[in-house]
Amino acid sequence: MLFEKFVEESRAWWSSYLQAVSKAQRAGNLDTKDQKVLYPNILLVTKCSGHYVAELIGATEKFDQLAVKRHEERSIHRYLSQFDDSEPDPLFRLDASGHGFRFLCLAHDADFDEIKSRFPHIELYGSKLNRVGGHGSTIAFGDNFVSCMIENSVLINRKENVFRCKSILSACIVKSGISKPQLLELLTNTVRDNQVKGVHTVGEQEHRLVVGGQLQSMFLFPNLRETTIGEFIKLHPEVVKAAFKTDNFEYEPYLEWLEHDGTCTDKAINPDLLVKRGDGYYDIYDLKTAVLDKKSLTKARRSRRRFIDYVEEGISQLANYREYFKYPRNAEQAKKIYGIEVSDPRLVLVVGSWENVDVDEVNQACRKYHNVDVIDYDTVCQMFIGAS
Repeated sequence: MLFEKFVEESRAWWSSYLQAVSKAQRAGNLDTKDQKVLYPNILLVTKCSGHYVAELIGATEKFDQLAVKRHEERSIHRYLSQFDDSEPDPLFRLDASGHGFRFLCLAHDADFDEIKSRFPHIELYGSKLNRVGGHGSTIAFGDNFVSCMIENSVLINRKENVFRCKSILSACIVKSGISKPQLLELLTNTVRDNQVKGVHTVGEQEHRLVVGGQLQSMFLFPNLRETTIGEFIKLHPEVVKAAFKTDNFEYEPYLEWLEHDGTCTDKAINPDLLVKRGDGYYDIYDLKTAVLDKKSLTKARRSRRRFIDYVEEGISQLANYREYFKYPRNAEQAKKIYGIEVSDPRLVLVVGSWENVDVDEVNQACRKYHNVDVIDYDTVCQMFIGAS
């Protein structure tokens, strides 16, 4: 099957099914057992070498539609392990069609007490399989593999002393040579019983754990585009509101340069987030990636501590956005179109994770800047989950 055909068939099937579930809930025909139902809003479709994956992502109370995002990955093992594509020694090796996992936590040599300090959502998974001595992806695939479905599960991956968690609401994994009838058979068999699939069912206090876990899975996704992470933030505004303590923000406002010093060649600015603060003015945020291939966001010893180029470029971009608002015509346009006013804005770069951020080193590298903060994604998740 061609990849684009897989994308379209997956999107059409899941959209139709989730619309039907949403309709049944609105009509009162869905037995939720006093649980909250949260729907996905992103379909991330990935082309791996020899495999395709269609994964449902997101957690919102109303189903609207699925935003389709495409991704390419070297191998299915890297997709699942979040580290590399080395040959794994797995918990399971799949070598047929129609396999399925549901409500499981799969791990290698995991210390769950240590892991939940960074990934508190693993508490939602009561059934845990923890193999001693395995490595790489917890799931591997044989030559005869055709298809499988992973539902409401989490994969805990380890490389040396670093752990990562991949939360999966629903992921359809198939051999790239699968036929349309085989794909539809897998999807249809998934929902043959009376249990609703492809949604989260959680208690009131678990909502933020689910969303936070989904966001962590997104930024720990190898080489995932900034725009896909941004799409998740856009579709889950509660993350920004709770983590950054605001009642309003603008996502990717488009603002033309009406006035500048004569050297600007850009047509407009398009910052990721403008976030309202307590005094009514807005701060400027930019979302980068977790730069998983970097061990540190800084370099050099303390007296000369500075950021790596990727972070420096992000801060320079934020400074350019700040300059935009120094010109009266530009500021007037922002207020007219979006109701935004900016005064001595705080510049915030969201980048990195607990794996490559040392708070003291980041603070030292920030010394040369005015009103600039660098916050990693794990901290944003903790701020969101812990917000009252």
